[in-house]
Amino acid sequence: MSVNLPELEGTEIAVALPTGRKHSRIPGVDAVRATSGFQRGMLVFGTVIMAFFAVLAVFAPLIAPYGFNDDRSGGVVFGREQPPSAKHWFGTTQGGEDVLSRVVFGAQTALEVIILAVLLSIVVGVPLGLLSGYLGGWLDRVLVLVTDALFAFPSLLLAIIVNIAIAGGTSSKLGGILAAAISITVVYVPQYFRVVRNATVAAREEPYVEAARAIGARPRAIMTRYIFGNVVQTVPVIATLNAGDAILTLAGLGFLGYGIEPSAGAEWGRDLSVAVSEVSSNIWWTGVYPGLAIVLIVVGVTLVGESLNDVLNPLLRTAKVDQVTLPARGEDA
Repeated sequence: MSVNLPELEGTEIAVALPTGRKHSRIPGVDAVRATSGFQRGMLVFGTVIMAFFAVLAVFAPLIAPYGFNDDRSGGVVFGREQPPSAKHWFGTTQGGEDVLSRVVFGAQTALEVIILAVLLSIVVGVPLGLLSGYLGGWLDRVLVLVTDALFAFPSLLLAIIVNIAIAGGTSSKLGGILAAAISITVVYVPQYFRVVRNATVAAREEPYVEAARAIGARPRAIMTRYIFGNVVQTVPVIATLNAGDAILTLAGLGFLGYGIEPSAGAEWGRDLSVAVSEVSSNIWWTGVYPGLAIVLIVVGVTLVGESLNDVLNPLLRTAKVDQVTLPARGEDA
């Protein structure tokens, strides 16, 4: 049916066509836009907590009132096990160090270890999973056997064994950080390997992979160009959740005495271990604040990880789309 509109003849009409939502150049903004309601609140709250500890870690020398191992300032001794006061907001430790300074520098140590551990786990676990899942054969059987053997060990016990083998009694901060990061990496590499391997096994039989083989693409090109982008979508979620577990593993190593030496660097787990014997004497401040820091950063990382899972997981996105009610026939869309 045609409609004549003589009164509009000779008139220029500008039509605005939908162009689609532009992607923001600010990292994380698109993820926030993809959430709503309680889920968005979780993501924002977790991001704020992580940003707070990141600022503490980066600017620790400027934020902390004293050095993490200082027990005096200007020739004045702080005193041991002093309660919170205007001079020492979080009190002092058994050795006379400022608790607030050790908590702030502990955030720096935790950030360094966790970033290094997560990056090493991804760099090692993802390529191994990709190769094992695509090539199969004896390589796949050997790698699966090794990762299953690693899964058989309790994670903390495995981290302790690897830490002892690597550290070799070293007390330097760099040596302690590397030992802790590598021990955590050994614990979490099997998780990245299994997830990527299983996704690769499913993807290698897809039609687009078969088409790539048909046109003569090499296995390396198929894995890097066609499969890699489709199997690593859940890696950011795993990395975020593993970061929270890695913080607890690092704290466990420090609590048991296998972490970084107190004189080499501040570590929350070691501070908690020292504070245990002081609780019976009503000295609560040496353990409360490091413990609270561990709880807060783990909660923040977990909230971000769960929110990213809802955003990046295609199954959850499909479930949300299915819940949308379409207008009935005859109604205006």
